[in-house]
Amino acid sequence: MQSSVRTGGGSKLYLSIFYAYFAFALLFQAYPPLFDALVAEFDISRQAVALVMSLFLAPIVVLAVPAGVLVDRLGVRRVGWVAFGLMAVGALVSALTPAFPVLLAGRALAGAGGCFLIVAVLKIITYSFTRERLGLALGIFAAGLPGGTAVAFNVLNAGGETLGWRGVTLLAGLIAISALWPYLWLARGAPVAEGRVQPSTNMPDVFGSREMWRLAAVTVCGYTAIIGFTTWAPSTLVEYAAMPLWVSLALASFLLVVDIPFAPLWGKVSDRMGIRKAFIVLAFAIYLAGSLVVPLVAQSAAAVPALFVVIGVMGMGCAMFFPAALAIPAENVAPPLTGAAYGMLFAAQVAGMMAGPSVVGFVLDSASTYAGFLTVSAVTLAGLAASLTLRTR
Repeated sequence: MQSSVRTGGGSKLYLSIFYAYFAFALLFQAYPPLFDALVAEFDISRQAVALVMSLFLAPIVVLAVPAGVLVDRLGVRRVGWVAFGLMAVGALVSALTPAFPVLLAGRALAGAGGCFLIVAVLKIITYSFTRERLGLALGIFAAGLPGGTAVAFNVLNAGGETLGWRGVTLLAGLIAISALWPYLWLARGAPVAEGRVQPSTNMPDVFGSREMWRLAAVTVCGYTAIIGFTTWAPSTLVEYAAMPLWVSLALASFLLVVDIPFAPLWGKVSDRMGIRKAFIVLAFAIYLAGSLVVPLVAQSAAAVPALFVVIGVMGMGCAMFFPAALAIPAENVAPPLTGAAYGMLFAAQVAGMMAGPSVVGFVLDSASTYAGFLTVSAVTLAGLAASLTLRTR
């Protein structure tokens, strides 16, 4: 579907698209290791401090589609400057805040900037790669999210004791803003603005597409199951399997770490096979089987090594889902409208990320730990059913 494809670039091109999502993830995930410091300084509850995560994501659900429309109409360069401006201001306001509500405002600004950035980069990818290389490129892009999360949790967390939470916020912001230079290099090879098709006339091609709505439903289920599991696995495994917290944290993060090498791999394989749907269906089937096995092996004599194997396989399944799902808009929507299509997909992704912790948390509060595991399985089953309705090859 691409109307123009960049030639050359090689590893620099792949590294640039990876770094964009890495920067977004770093800015988003810098705060969970800082929760205790925020609770102490602002004298707030843990429920309140969680708002620094939800207020980062909430603007994305609202702005993702408009951001995509703006990318289609104004081009990736102009929207890119807006994205990095909002990220910079948001990080600065968050670091210098005198009060918790101001911190939340800063997080909302940073999240809005991240929204514009990711939608614009996805638009660039559709113009930079042929169909035969699209899955690999999107797999490398998708690997940036767990990569940034791992650095935020381990590297930035280590600096929290010396820099303080404000210093860590500034550092995360500086690293995120450093993605501006590779982004501008990426944007140089993409259309400045489309202008060939009026989005107001052709929006039904995106929002009237049943395939896009089916993909959105699949994406909501997928991210609800993934983030619901990774959010609550540490505490539930401590309670359910009586294991140390550091072990349960390692197990939960392993689900995403596995994606870093496997998302590009499965993306490349799907390119060579020329199929997407089968990878999405298989991803849900693998994740469903793993989610059902986790509570069974968690109480076995060899719980820890068994869980690393099971969760590692679940992570490989997740890695099948990401590049295949991300390729569908580029292969089903006309190039001048891919920004809007990716805005729709990104909004669905973030809706799932926000729903996962809340849905599983509600079940844990009202029922049992085992019911929490089964909830992840139920959402995954719904995603599997939705994935079977996709018409994409």
